[in-house]
Amino acid sequence: MLRSMKSLASVFLCLLTAGALAADPPKLPVLIIDGQNNHDWKSTTPVLKDALEKSGRFTVDVTTTPSDKATPEQWAAWRPDFAKYKAVVSNYNGVLWPMQVKIAFDDYVSGGGGFVCVHAANNAFPDWPQYNRMIGLGGWGGRNEASGPYVY
Repeated sequence: MLRSMKSLASVFLCLLTAGALAADPPKLPVLIIDGQNNHDWKSTTPVLKDALEKSGRFTVDVTTTPSDKATPEQWAAWRPDFAKYKAVVSNYNGVLWPMQVKIAFDDYVSGGGGFVCVHAANNAFPDWPQYNRMIGLGGWGGRNEASGPYVY
């Protein structure tokens, strides 16, 4: 699993750095979201973060959602500031985010913010139409033809 995550991170780096010819361009701020996943996010997030930082092209912050057993108050306190970042990398596949966070994320992506969906993050949020359009092609996670294009 970690080997495939390193490969995926390498592909991500190549895509984001292709064509960057300026001498010492400023580092791009990236946010990784984790906290729930049917895969081992506690192991894969550090691999993603390390690969991005070692490229010399990115500064990386991580925001970890509350657990699936969190209280409404704990979820209310989780409010990532997407606007601070050039790209958001999702290593998340869990309970639906609070409406305020969903709206902020929709606004961020529709306003031109970058979004990278890593592996099982395409399983998340089958009933969130905007997210389904963002990922383009989903899999599992309760998806069917009503969710948009999906693979099973």
